[in-house]
Amino acid sequence: MFTIENQVSGRVFQTEGKDNILNDALAHGLNFPYGCQKGFCGKCKATIIEGEVDYEGEIPSGITPEEVAEGMALLCQCRAKSDVALVVAELDSVADIEVRTLPCKVQSINHLNHDVAQVFLKIPGSESLQYLAGQYIDLIHPDFEPRAFSIANAPSNTSLIELHVRLIEDGKFTNFVFNELQEKSLLKIEGPKGDFYFREKSEKPIILVAGGTGFGPVKAMVEHAIETKSRRAIHIYWGARDEKDLYTDLPEQWAKSHENISFIPVLSQANSAWKGRTGYVHESVLADFEHLVDYEVYACGPPAMVKATADTFVKRGMFKEDFFSDAFEFAFEGSTL
Repeated sequence: MFTIENQVSGRVFQTEGKDNILNDALAHGLNFPYGCQKGFCGKCKATIIEGEVDYEGEIPSGITPEEVAEGMALLCQCRAKSDVALVVAELDSVADIEVRTLPCKVQSINHLNHDVAQVFLKIPGSESLQYLAGQYIDLIHPDFEPRAFSIANAPSNTSLIELHVRLIEDGKFTNFVFNELQEKSLLKIEGPKGDFYFREKSEKPIILVAGGTGFGPVKAMVEHAIETKSRRAIHIYWGARDEKDLYTDLPEQWAKSHENISFIPVLSQANSAWKGRTGYVHESVLADFEHLVDYEVYACGPPAMVKATADTFVKRGMFKEDFFSDAFEFAFEGSTL
């Protein structure tokens, strides 16, 4: 095992040297900057202060032999061959991440239930999108206004973007996605956007409150926490109308596989066969936690749910600065959804 230290932040992680340093850093929760992840753009350059790295084959085109001689390296391509001390400016907030417009191709469309589609977008060629777990992108089609969707996968494979699209009855765009959009169709995305993202430096236990497809960014956060081996307690509450609206069993799998994760589904219109929690999702959280002063809360879903969560949780002791939210607004005017 080799030790990698970023002398700018003082953060340290270990690697076996089998993967490139960038991937190892991201897997340990360090937000090293990058662009294409393929050795072309040069955005992941860092200065090696001590230690040895090497490349498989020739030096990538994103770095010159002169830069290599001066001690610089492309972290997306080089591997550690010893303990390494390097200098790189980590991305600490959304302000540090560049908003980009990129082409993409529809890789697959899967209908998860009666009104939710899972759409995978592939960013082709030598590009990828750097983002923080929980952020969103604008999906751009020439026949519609840009439409915002949360990214539903962790930022580990950033050439592949997962979206959860809910069908809106009078929404032109969501009906297009469900009934007309085809695999291999070409679109564009713009992002990442939003300040709803997983705060990795905190050690506080986490309560995640999702309503409907608000589960998408919650999924990205939980996957990222699992990939970075976070040991923080994570309590997931997912609110829906009835059981068919809980469109994946992933939360149950997480809770079974990870002792620090718990999952409570809550239905507002449950039938008599439902044996679980009923009512509003935020009320189930209040029933389980007498005090919220020591928790971080992330809420994502319909505006009324997010507002009710914020108002009632503050009364239960939650600090406002520990509350992060993304309210899904559905603008029916013009039926452009």
